[in-house]
Amino acid sequence: MELISVLIILAGLYVGFNIGANDAANCMGTAVGAGVIRPRSAAAIVGIFALAGALLQGSGVIKTISSLASISSIELAIISALFGAALLVTLFTLFGLPVSTTQSIIGAIAGVSLLIGEMIDWPKIIKIFLLGFLTPIIAIVCSYIAYRYLSGMILKGKLILVEKRIKLIIILTGIFLAYSMGANNLGNAVGLIVNVKLIAPVIAAVLGGIAIAMGSILLSGKVMKTVGQKIVSLDPMMAFAAQLGAGLSLYILTLMSIPTSTSFAIVGGVIGVGLVKGVASIDGSAIKHVGIGWVTTPVLGAVSSVIVFKLIVLFI
Repeated sequence: MELISVLIILAGLYVGFNIGANDAANCMGTAVGAGVIRPRSAAAIVGIFALAGALLQGSGVIKTISSLASISSIELAIISALFGAALLVTLFTLFGLPVSTTQSIIGAIAGVSLLIGEMIDWPKIIKIFLLGFLTPIIAIVCSYIAYRYLSGMILKGKLILVEKRIKLIIILTGIFLAYSMGANNLGNAVGLIVNVKLIAPVIAAVLGGIAIAMGSILLSGKVMKTVGQKIVSLDPMMAFAAQLGAGLSLYILTLMSIPTSTSFAIVGGVIGVGLVKGVASIDGSAIKHVGIGWVTTPVLGAVSSVIVFKLIVLFI
């Protein structure tokens, strides 16, 4: 295999690592914040079930990502888009901020495509961007309804059985969210690799899943803390409702082959359960910092990919 092909694969796996470090932490961040499971155990569970989601239902989003622009024939553009997006997510992760890997990679693809004059499917990009902002809305609604219903059952004294098994239930919803994340977000890492036919889709999914697991284990701590503790103080029942709402929103868009953000989903889920207790229970400053990241990510992804492309051209 040529060096350029190896670099493309490594760039994709670096994106996968960052999905694990940032997005995969969201799958169990609420459970960790509620004291239900230890971070390392959560990371291992996320890796296993994200891999399962990628293998079983990841093909639709992979195809969507690979069709956004016609850069597949320009190897340096692919490397620049992947590395540019991943470097940006690494920066956010080091500051402990959940951010959209999907928006980062889409912005990176658009940025490098504009630089080299390649065709871009703008209607599809706009559709993904707009639907991405539906993700937290769906999660807020679902988690609010779930937690409101559970709170009512608690008041009526009808939740004894659920309370006894709440830890298992929280872990199961985290598994569902991890599965949905793998099915949806893996396309960000391997979509371009599969499009240029460097390795078979199944092998790409396996390698990408392993990269996600490694990122979750090695670099997910700060984002887990932000999601699980800084937005709203979570008890186990709230963690369950937040993860359920996030998982449902992510899975719905996965069935539509629309790449979206696990960060959007879980932050929406956490806000939803927080609203049941009242707006005052939600940390507005944490929401503000997360929101700034969401708005700026596509633009910064584009800028990052352009800088990487120019640096590569400069040194070769």
